[in-house]
Amino acid sequence: MADPERPRLLEVGAALFWAAFVLVWPFVEDPLVARFGVRPFAAWFLANLLLFPTASRRLPPELSLGWIDLAAFLVLIAGAIATDARVFLSLLPAWIYASLARIFAASLRTDASVVERVALRLEPNAPEFIRPYCRAITGFWAAVFLLNALGIAALALFAPPAWWRAYTGWICWLVFAALSAVEFVVRKIHFRNYDGGPIDSAFEFFFPADGNEMGRRANAYKGEMRRAQGRPERGR
Repeated sequence: MADPERPRLLEVGAALFWAAFVLVWPFVEDPLVARFGVRPFAAWFLANLLLFPTASRRLPPELSLGWIDLAAFLVLIAGAIATDARVFLSLLPAWIYASLARIFAASLRTDASVVERVALRLEPNAPEFIRPYCRAITGFWAAVFLLNALGIAALALFAPPAWWRAYTGWICWLVFAALSAVEFVVRKIHFRNYDGGPIDSAFEFFFPADGNEMGRRANAYKGEMRRAQGRPERGR
């Protein structure tokens, strides 16, 4: 498969803006909606959707928004415009996480899962044997995003607005941080690939690099790569 065309600077800037806006939306929804109203804001969201199809076409199809994602977005925006009900805007974070869950799950039906793609971007020489772990973690985050979407939707529909703001504003990010920390520990124990430093030293003390088959395999591969690149041996 040919590499997709790289996004233009304007598209990258728009994507970064939207990523930042999603992060702060729970904090700014109250004053912005109070000032501008539900319908103008919904129309603004709809207008900005025009920025995404061009950038989306430059991604692999399985990593792009699909028709079901766009249809769900349009239903929320149409509901907000038709009813002037704020709840439709409060459901947008749930839509985002549901779309992420679908994208992560869809990538499991391809040769390279989302996590594997990221790993290969960070380390192009990553070995083939990391694929099962990457696929498992991709499935894990797909489930987390789906549960998060369902939780946010339930809060938006049935709970006081303060609960929705608290969860989407900071509680879910604490949950993500905790889950990321757990995944880091699991990954370290699974691969036992250490490069020195106090954290690696602590892990190596309790979980020696040669203590399991994957650790021996991962560190043997790392040694081969260092020798092939003429780099000095470091760590295990």
